[in-house]
Amino acid sequence: MKSKYFSTSLGLYINYFVHGMALIIIAQNMDAFADQWHTDMAGVAFVVSSFGIGKLIAVFFSGKLSDHFGRKLSIIVGALFYLAFFIGILVSPNTEIAYIFGISAGFANSFLDTGTYPALMEAYPKKAASANIVVKAFVQAGQFLLPFMIAFIMSQHLWFGWSIIFLIAVLSLNTIFIATRKFPPMVEADTPAKTQEQPVSKWHFSVDEICLICFGFVAQALLYLLSNWIAKYGSIVVGMSENTSKMLVSLESIGAIICVIVTFTLGSRGVSTLKILLTYLTMTMFISLVLWAVPNPIVATICSVLLGYFSAGGLIQLGLTLLAEVSTRGKGFVTSLYTIAEGIAVFGIPIVAGAMSRTNIANIYLLNALVALFGLTLLIIILVRKKQRAEEPKTSSLS
Repeated sequence: MKSKYFSTSLGLYINYFVHGMALIIIAQNMDAFADQWHTDMAGVAFVVSSFGIGKLIAVFFSGKLSDHFGRKLSIIVGALFYLAFFIGILVSPNTEIAYIFGISAGFANSFLDTGTYPALMEAYPKKAASANIVVKAFVQAGQFLLPFMIAFIMSQHLWFGWSIIFLIAVLSLNTIFIATRKFPPMVEADTPAKTQEQPVSKWHFSVDEICLICFGFVAQALLYLLSNWIAKYGSIVVGMSENTSKMLVSLESIGAIICVIVTFTLGSRGVSTLKILLTYLTMTMFISLVLWAVPNPIVATICSVLLGYFSAGGLIQLGLTLLAEVSTRGKGFVTSLYTIAEGIAVFGIPIVAGAMSRTNIANIYLLNALVALFGLTLLIIILVRKKQRAEEPKTSSLS
């Protein structure tokens, strides 16, 4: 994937290395933040739900900013909001103030997404799915490294906040780097001929578009439930030590990185993105049921790797790429809609999971299976409609 935008792409990917750590930084330091904010696990999970509120608010203008003022500005604004989040949670004395800074993390996620994904699709128009799936590799690299970093900090009896200071330093330097990079020209929609033949009302969506926008909820929910609760599942349900259970997140990241490599290869060879998603959602559902029904250390270890592969290895990126393929709207706009669905998941799922944690954490993975089943249903609807469209010409020729 050589391109004159390689250095630009590298900067964008490094942002998602930081983003990967940001997604689990609170969960990995749950006990420390619970003490700092004078709350319990459910209270900390409630703070995480603020990410979703931020995404839902920002999405109404982040996509427009990206489409009208450029991808670079959107990405830099996102990075600045993330810096505010990192600094804010370090100084927050309670959940209320932490919640406010958590909203800025949601803002950051929205601005990064609506700037980064369109920029990558425009930089690599013939390999958009492959370019987007590499984002996931960097997300998972961050999630793989963070538990080791925190384990080292704990073993040395250092302040837990050093891991966050590291993120502030990396993101600050990378933001300066991105500000000096050249971005590809923006492409608002697919071929003009197509849009002239099939004019699209701004608020009239096809069934495929609706299903894929809803898929953003599914992909984000699965990512959250795995990344934020697998460690607590290991320590509380299975009985692993605190450090060993945190390593389940790193095992999940290994599975996800393997998935990125395999999916990248499959996409390069022309394998349908829809078929890949159908396979991954089916496996996620069955593995989640095993994790729920058979809580023991060996099963938890194996399922962490497998769930990392099937549910954390790029569902968000693949779903968004497929949405961009079926829609003729501006890429920033459809990314915003997809981000709305993600934001609903980031807001709602932590609250539900936090409530479940007060009774039985194992049930969180039953919820994971049900979310996967919902996603599978959405994809089957798209598959059936695709087959119907393929059969229409045959039917017309016979008549």
